[in-house]
This record gives sequence, C-alpha cells and structure tokens, in this order.
Amino acid sequence: MRALLLSLALAAPVATQPDPDGAAAPRELHEEVRTALAPHGIERFPPLQRRALDVFVRVEDALARDDVREAARLLDEFWRAHPPGTGTWARFPSRTADLNFGSPPAYYALRMLADVVAWRQQRAAGERAARAPQPIVLTVVLVGRAVGIEPSSAAELAAGTGREVDRTLHGDLLADDHRVIHQSLALFAAYVEAITAGRAPLRVEIVHLPRLRVRVEVRDGARRHAGLAPGALAQVFDALPDAARTRTDWWWVLYPSCVPDRHPDFARTEFITGGMAVGPDGGSPCFLIDDLWLVRKPPHLGQGPYSDLERRAYLPQWLQHEFFHHLFRTWREFELEKDSHQWFDRKRWPEDFTGLLEPDYYFEALHKRLLPRAQPPLHVALRYAPPPRAVVAKLQPRDLAGSYLRTPRENDWHAGRIEDTGTRLDDGRAVLRWRNEAGVSWPLYFARGSASLETGRGNPYAERGSKAFTLVLARDADGAFLPEVVGFRFGGSLYARER
Repeated sequence: MRALLLSLALAAPVATQPDPDGAAAPRELHEEVRTALAPHGIERFPPLQRRALDVFVRVEDALARDDVREAARLLDEFWRAHPPGTGTWARFPSRTADLNFGSPPAYYALRMLADVVAWRQQRAAGERAARAPQPIVLTVVLVGRAVGIEPSSAAELAAGTGREVDRTLHGDLLADDHRVIHQSLALFAAYVEAITAGRAPLRVEIVHLPRLRVRVEVRDGARRHAGLAPGALAQVFDALPDAARTRTDWWWVLYPSCVPDRHPDFARTEFITGGMAVGPDGGSPCFLIDDLWLVRKPPHLGQGPYSDLERRAYLPQWLQHEFFHHLFRTWREFELEKDSHQWFDRKRWPEDFTGLLEPDYYFEALHKRLLPRAQPPLHVALRYAPPPRAVVAKLQPRDLAGSYLRTPRENDWHAGRIEDTGTRLDDGRAVLRWRNEAGVSWPLYFARGSASLETGRGNPYAERGSKAFTLVLARDADGAFLPEVVGFRFGGSLYARER
C-alpha cells in the first residue's frame, strides 16, 4: 500500500493579501497550492481559503516525513488564528472558480488532520497499543461494465426513456497501480488509524472484476439518481472471489458512471450516485459511488477533472460523511442520527456539542460519545470479516438457540427465537427454525464451521437478497473472536441475543 499521505511538491513564495478576519495570511504559498490556483487568478480566492489549503499541504508534507512536531505547530498556529466551529467558517464560500476542495474548502480535511496529528503525538510519546494492531481490511471492488438507459434531455428523464449505453470503468482508476484510489483514501486511512488509537489501521485491497456487467439506471424525482439498478449490488457481491469475502471488513464498490452530464440539460444537475450501503453480510459498511466521482468534479460541485490537491482535500470529506452514517447507525443508543442528516439543523444538536458545521458535529460525536462511551469500542465493533473457521467449528446447534431482538423494535417481525429442531440432513447440516412474534417462521440450515444460517422456504425477504442469517460472535478486548453467539445480521439489521 502506498504511503498514507502523498506529497507532490516543494514550497515557493507568492504574495498574498491580508486576511479580512484579522489574522495575517501567509507570506508564502506552497508551490502545489499556487499551481492549482494560479490559472484561475490567485487573487480571486479569499485569503482564508489560500491559507487553509497551504496549511493542509504543509501538514501533509510534515507527516509524510514524520515531522509530527512541525505538523502540530502548523495546525496550532492555524487554529489559533481561525478557530474551528466559529462563524468564520460558516461564512466561507463553498468553492471558487469551479474548483472543489470541500465545503468549506479544506475544512473537513484539516479537522481530520487534527485527529491524525494528535494520535501521532501520542504515538511519538510512547503511547502504543499493548498488542500488535490488527488491520481492518477495506476491499475496493472495481466493476468492469455497466449498461442502462441514458436520457439526453429533461423530457426523456421524466419519461424514463433514452438510448441504451454500455460503459466501461474509467481507466484512471486502474492506472499507475490504482494511484487515484490510494490518493483518495490516504487521509481517511490515516484518520481511521488515529481514531482507533492505532489498534485498527486500514489495509486497502483492490479487486477488479473486468468481465462483470451490471445494470444501472437514471431516475427522476425530488432527488435525481444515476446509479446501480435494484439487484445490481447483490450481483457484485455474488461475483467476488471467496478469498475477498473471508478477509474483508469494509467495502468500497466503484462502478462505471451513468450520469448523463454530457447533455446540456444536465450540465449542472446533481445526481445521487451512491452513499453508504451494507456489505454482503448485511451489516458491514459499503461505500458506494460511481467511478467518475474520483476523476472529475460532478456537475453540482464544479467543472473539469480533479487535480491531485482537490482529490486529496475533498474525497476524505465524502468518505467521512458516509462513514459517520455507519457509525451513527451502529451506535443508535446515542441518537446522533434519529432522522436522516439531523445535524444539518443546528437546533437538533446535543446540548453539549459546540460548533456550527457538519465536521464539527462529527468531531463532537467522536470525542464526546463514540470514543469515551461506545461499547464495544470502535476498534472491536468495526470489524466485520467472518470469524476464523476454527472458532466457528466449535459452535453446536444448541449454541444458536435462543431469543433475538432487533433494535429499534418497530413491529413483531423484529423479535423472535431460533429453535433447534433436532433434525439433521444427509449432508450433515442441522435444521433450525426462526419463529418471530408475528407468527411467521421459516427453516434455517446450519453447516458445521459456517458463520451463517441459510434460510429456507418461507423467508419472504429472499427475493430482495436477504438469504442468510450472518452470525455475530463475541470478541475479546482486542477484537479476537470467541465461540459465543451474541446475535445475527439479517436484511441490514442486527438482531441481538437476549440474555
């Protein structure tokens, strides 16, 4: 895997204007920042935007050469002049000259870097995990082809008509040892390592499925969509090699874009092309987006291909946003997302949260809820790779029997029991039965050494792709599996065993 933080240029001077907020702008801009802004007129960019980008690149550089002290000095100086969570950032323009460094520019990235630097300082001071860290494996799945109907006008979009197109994965995602993918993930990977105090560094693996062809669709509505058609994600998971399934904790599925932005009617139209889904086990996080999201600015966020600097500053913002959706649905007890994106309304923030913007909410949620109070802790609960066969082989059918409850419980389908029928099939599988409190039941089949229960006739969710109960086992303090069933995942929900 490439170095966590990529640095591509050296420093060079350029004059800048005074900061309108009262803090002096830098006398020099990093050469990479100057190169990115100069074609559009450096003077067009507010001094704070220039300063934020300059500090972002310089902190990257410092961390790349393991100069944690310099990285901390740069950030401390910057935050003293422009404190996070203040109105200065709320007034910041989202972008200038059709460039996209995030909104506010580089602010998400700088807040993430603050956690990275704090962790690196602790590590440098000798605060290390007692045992060797166990990586979290993020598998990036590259889908080779996508077919669907492309509308060429607003009228065709409304009518659901257009011409059939067959797209292939953009070559930039494959070039130079997947440089674009690693660059997009660099800061996010460092951030994950930091917030787990080094106990769960992110290891990136890439699976390319060049012959896989999936269906995509473009849909009109209150929010327009251009993404995978129903059933396509399940098709992607079905095409995975077994080795990827057995070692993956998190997923990132990238597929050929079907956004029709080459047509004038959609030159500035926002299309939803992905978000946070779930993996094949029904619970693991699955980042989902089209390939062009990493290659060019989508129409509503700018114009033209991404520069390396834009990609490094913006993609962590998107990844963090989707990641916190998963964190909030995992620890529902904190009620940090009772309704979708509730943090967009400042009145709905917890009373002890400070700040104004989305990354402020994430920082507060992390440091005031998730890190001090989440059980199991992040480095344990965020592991989703199947347990080793040797551990699962210790389970007997009687170990699975018991009562289970989905939280929140919304109806009688969310509570029930697994019963051991005592029946064994000729192939050795044990026959169990799920019986919910709505009175509906169906058989389950348990093969010794398997971490899932295949559902049988009567499962009404099978046609939607929910064909198995994935067992959830207890873990020790370091996240290692124990031969004890504490729940199962089904249909994207966790059913916890009741004691």
